[in-house]
Amino acid sequence: MKNRRAFTLIELLVVISIIALLVGILLPALGAARRSAQTLKCLSQMRQLEIAHYAYITSNDGWLINAGLPHGTVAPNEGIAWINTLESYYSEDMILRSPVDECLYWDEPSPYVSGGNTYRRTSYGINTFLADVNQSGRSPDGAEAWNRLDRVQAPTKTVHFLIMAFDGEFATADHPHPENWDVFGVGGDVVAKIANEQVQIDAHGGEAESFNARSNYGYLDGHAETNTFGDVFRSESENLFNPGLQ
Repeated sequence: MKNRRAFTLIELLVVISIIALLVGILLPALGAARRSAQTLKCLSQMRQLEIAHYAYITSNDGWLINAGLPHGTVAPNEGIAWINTLESYYSEDMILRSPVDECLYWDEPSPYVSGGNTYRRTSYGINTFLADVNQSGRSPDGAEAWNRLDRVQAPTKTVHFLIMAFDGEFATADHPHPENWDVFGVGGDVVAKIANEQVQIDAHGGEAESFNARSNYGYLDGHAETNTFGDVFRSESENLFNPGLQ
């Protein structure tokens, strides 16, 4: 009988080391590929929402969708909430949860909202400069309302959809309040920290609570992009939320 040569302990350790090295090299690449795929899927979902929104605009004489889900002590208004009014303009069931959304309140009530029985119903929110959440017919800063498409001068440069914060008071809302992010008009890092309490500005990477944080944003003309927070908001006088600045 011929002798069969077996692995020596040293050879076995070398093979194990090589496998461990390859795994160490491949895992970050696989993780990055997964995150990239999630970002693209989220962008696709935003674009589908914008397509449905254009169908809504066409059927409603140019009026934009509205916000109505609560945050803090703000009472809900289901009758105007866009997740309800936009549903019939979507070709399939609306996909309202981003693939990166880690919010706990999809399955349990938020402790931040009055009554304690409010759940998260959408990852996405709309820019309140483009909505009339108080039904006053005016925009949040008191100027003429930008709640019709023909009142917005630069739809390609105006943020419409965004990703709501995964935790905190605004996790159950369908809108943030960018008009309050820089109330003193001084800009700076504190702006990113305030915004991050309402919007998940680092949903797709970057440094949390900073101008380098990355998230997906849908624009009023229908396209969607992955932007840093600094790309969309620097200060009260320099941002892509207030249509009056465009």
